[in-house]
Amino acid sequence: MSDNLQTFTAAVYGFDAVVNRVPADGWDAASACEGWTARDLVQHQCAVLNGVAAIAQTGAMAKPSPPEDMTDPAAVWAETRRNVLSALDQPGVLAQQGPFWFDTADVDDLIGVVQWDPLAHTWDLAQAHGQACSLDEAAAAKSCEWVESAQAMLNESGRTATACEVPADASTADKFLAATGRQP
Repeated sequence: MSDNLQTFTAAVYGFDAVVNRVPADGWDAASACEGWTARDLVQHQCAVLNGVAAIAQTGAMAKPSPPEDMTDPAAVWAETRRNVLSALDQPGVLAQQGPFWFDTADVDDLIGVVQWDPLAHTWDLAQAHGQACSLDEAAAAKSCEWVESAQAMLNESGRTATACEVPADASTADKFLAATGRQP
């Protein structure tokens, strides 16, 4: 397993842990992402991972593809999680050449970048329900490095807000969240 696949998987399962703790009647709660509910966050995350799965399955560029029916967000998420991890767990998939999203060279590089999205939204979803949230430190470190290097593009495209200040001794996870414009 590559380092990128390991941290991507950790980010996906971190999101999964929070999804599984959302009460059945809690999907319409406001999230930390302005204008988005918990249901919207899961739909977005499914769209991103559906795009990654399509790239992994075809070796060609694909767009994020949101599920249409979000009646049962937890079930839709579980299916999406299984599909993307299965698609990535095939011989030669990680070495497929791009360029893909964010001008990544291969699928392994793609998932090394994309991991920042489920990682950030893990925190957002946890905030919607007052859940404790522990982000994988290795994924947070890699994601923080990439987000900081792409800060201008991420801000300009509306993918993140302006970075927040955190103390120098903040955890890696808090530094990552602050880099994405979240106040940990």
